This record gives sequence, structure tokens and C-alpha cells, in this order.
Amino acid sequence: MHHKILLRFIPRNRIPAQRTILFLIWAMITAPTWVGAGVAPNKIINMGLAELRTALDSGTLTSAELVTAYLKRIETEDSGANGIHAVLSVNDKAMEQARAWDVWRAQQGKNQRNAPLAGIPFLAKDNFDTVEMPTTGGSMALRTSKPTSNAFVIQKLLNQGAVLLGKTNMSELAASYGWYGYSSVGGQTLNPFNPLRTADGSSSGSAAAVAANFAPFALGTDTTGSIRSPASVTGTVGMRTTLGLVSRSGIIPMSLTADVAGAITRTVEDQAIVLDAIQAEDKNDAATRDVTRPHNSLTMELGASTFSGKTIAVVDNFDGANTEVDAIKQRSIAAIEKAGARIVHISLPAVYETLQPALLGPIGVVEFRPQFEAYLTTLPVGQPKDLKDFMHTLDALTDKGTRMINPGRYKGLIENLETRNTNSPDYIRMLTIVIPSLKRELTQIMEQGGYDALFFPTISCTAPVVPNKVDPTFSCKSYAYAAAKISAATGFPEITVNGGLSANNIPIGMSFLGKAGDDAKVLQLGAAFERVRPSDPPR
Repeated sequence: MHHKILLRFIPRNRIPAQRTILFLIWAMITAPTWVGAGVAPNKIINMGLAELRTALDSGTLTSAELVTAYLKRIETEDSGANGIHAVLSVNDKAMEQARAWDVWRAQQGKNQRNAPLAGIPFLAKDNFDTVEMPTTGGSMALRTSKPTSNAFVIQKLLNQGAVLLGKTNMSELAASYGWYGYSSVGGQTLNPFNPLRTADGSSSGSAAAVAANFAPFALGTDTTGSIRSPASVTGTVGMRTTLGLVSRSGIIPMSLTADVAGAITRTVEDQAIVLDAIQAEDKNDAATRDVTRPHNSLTMELGASTFSGKTIAVVDNFDGANTEVDAIKQRSIAAIEKAGARIVHISLPAVYETLQPALLGPIGVVEFRPQFEAYLTTLPVGQPKDLKDFMHTLDALTDKGTRMINPGRYKGLIENLETRNTNSPDYIRMLTIVIPSLKRELTQIMEQGGYDALFFPTISCTAPVVPNKVDPTFSCKSYAYAAAKISAATGFPEITVNGGLSANNIPIGMSFLGKAGDDAKVLQLGAAFERVRPSDPPR
């Protein structure tokens, strides 16, 4: 159920409804009976989620101190000429939530068992609905849109005591069209490792923010690579879970055949902690009803996971686009093999090399308009109610796409105005024949080979250059994102973990992809890779 109250933060023994407002007011002005020990801000912003949980529960750190440290970091590092422009807006209720949690925590005493993310702040991509904060999708046409309920995942985190810190920039309406991480609302997000490069897209702000220590984790969405690609080029961990593990309701849709919600974190352990917190069945998202859910916490066995006895199939279809990516792939394979894995090199059938133009692209064109318009009808009075109305609003703010908006994104929207073919034979064939066939074939390949996972570079090139900038070190000899489409087309889980840095300081991610429902196994392989990953050579 979606609730209209943003500040639902009490994880257990909730205060009776008639006392909630009075309690929140009192909590804002009353100091807790215990205070943190003054942990240095530069240490706070580098703490992992398990470490934060221990510090909050022991009283070493307060939620207010934690939120303050991150807000200060955002203020000093995100805006201005040298900022990375990852955060679109800050929640002006974040300190209120944090202080109220601190008071509640003090009342419960140190023996109270708290939810893993209680009192911990997070950021959310600006296509997740949030009450009292605009949800723009990066588009000027929705700059004043304030939904009346929170996205399912947002509300689930708030109910567990997490603190919404703010919203992050993204490729406009989750489609990059070559301008990765650019939106008419937030401008261009830069890569924290190199200002000539983007943080890819479309969950650009979420990945850049986590890499820059603006929050311990951030929510994102992935339709054809939009969590994994940004995580790959920012040295963070991103996972596209089995389709249906995490709800999409209350999120601006792109293509519900492939849309997945998830998180970007600094470590695999943090990824598992967040996924434990947000995965759940949602009556408003049919995809969540049919998925097999993990019986135990996804964090179990991460610490003990190894490559010993595992068989990893290295996919070689996508080599050759960038020599540095290929080199890190080979270094990673050697480390995995040394750690005890059996390595098998394979080439997938050619159909897996063209999934974007042959399948995902056409499906997305068909689905965007009706699904986006269904979302628009949920918005309050005064917001666009269909795509024509949306474009009229956008034209008034962007001179019909000639300024502020990515021209490719604008052209795509114009094309969407003319497309509504959900009854076409080709579209129905893709959903009922092609996708099931791909799932069966890939499952058969993995089962017959006894492969625990497929392994490949998340993207075949380094981070894209910022539009209208020049970086002569950038090289990309072929389409960089073909491998990312396998998980998107099949709904199978894939995790990206940093494999190393390029010569010009750009992180390069490596991916493990498993069968449907293999989320725990994929996380375990990612954790094992973190431990054996080779160090970068001296520059």
C-alpha cells in the first residue's frame, strides 16, 4: 500500500496515529538523551552499511550526524563549476526524519534490534515517486510534479526507518540518446573520476553520487543497462535482479517488459543489504507475483563465498572494442582461475549480439507511450495527462526542443507520438515467442555446460565523453552495450563489480550473469571477485 505521509520512519512498535504529528514536532526540538561520539565526517561518509548499523545502534553515531555529513558533502562537492551535478534536489525533511529517528532510538534503548537501514540516508533517481518532492524524470515538463504517494520501494525504505536524502539526476525520461546523464532539469552529470567523461546512463546521478560519497546507496532503474552501465564506469556495484524481485510501481515507466528497479552501492555486501530491504511482492506490480524469492537473507554466505569448485563461462562475443577493457577482462579471468574456478571460453549464438535493434528497441518504442500515459494519469491536477499534453508543455519550456533538451531525446518523443502498436503481430511475437525462446536457450546453454555464471565486461568501452567536450584518449571500435542487453532481454540477474582502472582513471566493471532466480549466487560470485580482483598496475 502506498501512503501519503512521507515521514513514516518507525520500524517497530509504531506510535499511534493520533500522536504521530505531535511526536514529530517534539522530535525536531528535543535532543536525544545520548549523543554520538563525534565521528569525523570524512570517516562517516566512507562507512559501509553494516558498519553504519553498528555505529547507530551503539550510539557512536546519530542519524542526524550521518545526514549532516552527507548534506555537507553534497553542498561542497556537487554544485558549481567543479561539481559533478549528480543531485537534483535535497529533501528538506531529511534532518527532521533523522532527528525523529534518533529520539525514537534513544527511547528504545541499546537492546532494540533495528532494521538494517533504519536511520541511514539514501538517494533516489528522480523517476521514483516521492511525496512532497518533485518527481521530474529529468524533464522540464514535469518540473512541478509532486505525486500524491511514494513509489513502493521508497515507502518500503521509509517504513523501515531509512531517511530520504534527495533525488538524483538522470538521462531524460531514462533514455540517453547519446547524451548520457543529461537532463533538461539537471544538466550534465560528470564522472567523479574524470570530468571529461560522463557517468553513463540513465541512472547517472545515482552512480556518480555513490562514487562521490554523497550517500551510502542510491536507488536506480535499469531497462537495458541503466544501473549496470553507470555503476561500471564509476567503480560502484550495480545489480539488475531477476525481473519481478523488486517492484516498479510508482516509478515513471520506460518499458515494463524490461524495466527493473534496484540500487547502486559501494560494495557487494551493501548491495545485498539493500536488496534484502526493498525486494517484496507488490499487488500493483504483476511481475512481482510470479518470481521465486530467496528463502534466506541475500547477505548470507557472502563472506565465505569463493570460486573454488565453480565453473565460469567467459563470453568472448564482445571483445575488441577497447584494448584496456579487454586487458582488464584478461587480468580478471586470471585472478578468478587462480582462486579456484574452472574457466570455459564460449561464444553465444549471434542472436545475443543484436538484442537492442532486433528486440528491446522495437519493444520499447511500442510500450513507451501507453505506459507513460498511464503514469501521467496518476499525477495531480495541473500536470500533463497524455503525451501530446506533455509535449505541449515541453515545447513551451524548450523552444520545441531547440534548447535545454537533448535533441535525440526530443526526436524520440516526437516519434513516440506516432507509435501505438501494442496489438501488432510483431510485438506480440516478440513477447510470446522470441523472449521465451531466448530464456530457454540461455538456460539450456548454462545447464548443459554446468556454468555457475557467464562472465564478461559490463560494457565493452570506457565511459563516454561528455557531449561537446573532447577527450583524445577515448576509443570505442564497436557498440559498447551489446552484452548488457542479455539480462534485459531474458530477465536474468546480472551484477557489475569494479575490475580496475583505465590509464586515464576510468573504472571498468566486470559482470556475472546467472539464470533466473540466481540472485544470491550472483551476489556471492560478485563478493568473491571483490576479494580476488587484481590491483591496478603502477601508473
